[in-house]
Amino acid sequence: MAVSYRLYALQVNPAEIGDRHEIAQQLAQFVDERPERLEARLKNTQDSMLLAEDVDEKQAEEINGLHLRGVTCKSEEVRFYPGHTAASHVLGFMGDGVGLAGVEGKYDTVLQGGGFRKPNIPDIDFQGQQSLGTAGADLMLTLDMELQKQVENRFRGYLAAQGTDKGMGMVIEPGSGRILALVNQPSFNPNYFWKASESNRINRMYNHVLNKELIRPILARAAAIEREGLDGPALLPPTVAAPNYGFSGEKLDTFEQQIQLYGSVFGNWESGPGAPEQGEAEPVVTGVQVGVTLASLVNGGWRITPYVVDSLYDRRTGKRYLRNDDATEKIHILDPALGVKIRRDLFTNWLLEQENLVAFTADYTQMRREKHFSRFSIQELFAGFIPARQPKFLLLMAIEQDHLYPKIKEKGNGLAALESMGKELLAGFVKNNSTEAVAATPPERSKENLRQFFISKRLNVRETPGRISEPVGVMPQMRGMSLRKGLQQIDRYKMKVRINGSGRIVAQYPLPGQPLLGIDECMLTLDSK
Repeated sequence: MAVSYRLYALQVNPAEIGDRHEIAQQLAQFVDERPERLEARLKNTQDSMLLAEDVDEKQAEEINGLHLRGVTCKSEEVRFYPGHTAASHVLGFMGDGVGLAGVEGKYDTVLQGGGFRKPNIPDIDFQGQQSLGTAGADLMLTLDMELQKQVENRFRGYLAAQGTDKGMGMVIEPGSGRILALVNQPSFNPNYFWKASESNRINRMYNHVLNKELIRPILARAAAIEREGLDGPALLPPTVAAPNYGFSGEKLDTFEQQIQLYGSVFGNWESGPGAPEQGEAEPVVTGVQVGVTLASLVNGGWRITPYVVDSLYDRRTGKRYLRNDDATEKIHILDPALGVKIRRDLFTNWLLEQENLVAFTADYTQMRREKHFSRFSIQELFAGFIPARQPKFLLLMAIEQDHLYPKIKEKGNGLAALESMGKELLAGFVKNNSTEAVAATPPERSKENLRQFFISKRLNVRETPGRISEPVGVMPQMRGMSLRKGLQQIDRYKMKVRINGSGRIVAQYPLPGQPLLGIDECMLTLDSK
């Protein structure tokens, strides 16, 4: 899912070199540039410049063998994501060799070279070792990439048919908390994360609000089963039962607090919102909170925090270190016996016995006031699990449309289509047995992935037409500067600037010295510390 390669940055100091024509002739083949253009670049600057940052080991040896004065090859380790947009919100991304988001950000200390100790990764059982990672380490995730791509492809197609691009989805094992797939749309490519807008990089499962009304039928029925107790009569179907089974809004809110619907969900890559403070407005609920709550109602009342980090492989010891038994938070939010009864009776209205699965769908139209305007949106939800009696997979999907009905009714639209897609996916999970154990060791680094890496690097920075005598701009060094001074440095290049954080500049993309051919946007990361 993420692999590191040892590459070399080719740098030239024009003030030290001799014959620029000869240097350009010898280096042009390594930077995929015409000799005359390279010579023009060398003549137009006296500052040290970066000619290429994707030189492989063999090319670096050839360049060093030329013994060119003022020419150096500096080694660096770069990250490549072969799946491109797949699971991008879980993986996160790196900039300037530093993890900035997702698993990359939270476990940056572990994924960097050099040893680390248990406090850096308390989720893992070190088996008595004092430190690990001195020769490198790999994090092994619970995500099933085949399942991940399957869900993403189907989900993306459904969103396109609906005419929207906002949605989220999650596949988990309700009894263990293992996340097998997590989908956020729109997505982004972590190989070129700086090109993605802030809205695309938002993890919707954790940071986008779902309306609680979507799951109110489930919550009201679960509360009614608990109220009747172990010896109580069977509940009436929703079609003839009292609205919300006779619960007032206040009493239903009490049950929601009891099952910790609004409780914080701390994952391996991002943390959810905390419980609402007293006196706050109507509490909100996110996709991951809905998923955790539904999982707790089908596994006997155990609220289990979902996770993606399964184990760690230490290259020096050649051993896989598993997750601590107590690393995953487990809380019994219902009486054990009642929890079993709720699991057995809760979803009878949505049970599809012939297919041995449960499928629940709901939609909700909401309106928000924004100054003098009203903003409407429609949220649609699918929740399902399979097998019906002892669930092994729970699939949650939600989409949002920023337009109102009426709209053209076509095949492939509406809740029926969402339910059909969900049922097909669930049946496929069982058929393909997608929860095989995580491999004991990481796979060998693929030569095909390395080839894709070089292709993607060279396609990303294409030469634009123009006179070869034009001076070529390079990205200035801004790390350590204040934002004001950094913006002054980059202002002359007329680039769009995206800013994350506050304080002084700690990371920038593109990197210092990188040619700005065809690049019209950069990203600055700031930190007050």
